[in-house]
Amino acid sequence: MYTKDKSNRITLRLNDRQFEFVKGSAERYGVSPSDFLRMVINSTMFAAADREEGQRRENEQADKHDQF
Repeated sequence: MYTKDKSNRITLRLNDRQFEFVKGSAERYGVSPSDFLRMVINSTMFAAADREEGQRRENEQADKHDQF
């Protein structure tokens, strides 16, 4: 198992519905459940960083070019 850059461990308990979601999603992406959860965390971190930097989605900026 590759753990070179992973020095922290977390353990969590999931109910049946949560577990089936994680397991099914991981299978659809062809990754392990742990890798799927890392993908979710990284995606959330990326979105949070954009919000913290004051960046907005393109559709929220659409009115900046309006001539009205």
